[in-house]
Amino acid sequence: MSLWDTHCHLADAGFDGDRLETAARAAAAGVHATVVVAADPDAWDAAARLADPQAWAPAGEGGSPRLPLQIFFAYGLHPHEARLASDALWLDLKTRLAAPGVVALGEIGLDYHYDHSPRRLQRDAFERQLTLAAECGLPVILHEREAAVDLLAMLRSTGLPPRGGVWHCFSGGPQLAAEALDLGFHLGFGGLVTFRRGTEAVRLAALECPVERMVLETDAPYLAPVPYRGRRNEPAFVAGVLAFLAEWRGVPPEALALATSRNAEALFAPRPASGSPPAGSVRRSL
Repeated sequence: MSLWDTHCHLADAGFDGDRLETAARAAAAGVHATVVVAADPDAWDAAARLADPQAWAPAGEGGSPRLPLQIFFAYGLHPHEARLASDALWLDLKTRLAAPGVVALGEIGLDYHYDHSPRRLQRDAFERQLTLAAECGLPVILHEREAAVDLLAMLRSTGLPPRGGVWHCFSGGPQLAAEALDLGFHLGFGGLVTFRRGTEAVRLAALECPVERMVLETDAPYLAPVPYRGRRNEPAFVAGVLAFLAEWRGVPPEALALATSRNAEALFAPRPASGSPPAGSVRRSL
């Protein structure tokens, strides 16, 4: 099987001690590509460093290691950080979105659970980034928590960028899923769907979601799936999400892996210019 982890945070400092080994474990689990999401200015810098294969070398070792999977990138301003928005920051973000290997703008959206930034600023930043995604020809990766009404209203007024996007870490029920699908989103399912309590609605959404609109993710290092819950999440664990969803939907894992990987490829893989490998992707083999 060949899998995509469409959302992880491998630039997180929690992977500094074993990032290359983490990538190798992912490849051994069948993961061939992952989207590294950077959603605040500090994470932007960390992700940009990972675009250089030499950054993956263990401390004290030189040279470029041979990476076992494709690494792509997404940059955006998370609603938690919306208070940081400025003209200079938007210019910086637009420049980063043009870098090789960048395949999405995200994660962006609204978060009314924590309210780390005022809601008005969250809405302003979200609208600005939807417009930017359209200008840059990129799909968006969406974050939403306890803000579905406002977020849906803004999407209907502003519009989803032409390249579409993913409703990351989808946690709603069938009704919200239907509205997201009607707007053109893919739904991203991760460890949350495997949790034993409080997941009835999202499991129903995962059951009813058309397979051609589903992608898999981990959100590593967060939200590790059962039976790894409580541990640091990592891209290899997307195989556990696949196994759960295949059993839940009553389909062969191989078929679901193929379908979700094709969906991710269509959304995220850069188009080769002339039969060459995807521009800017970090692609090596162990």
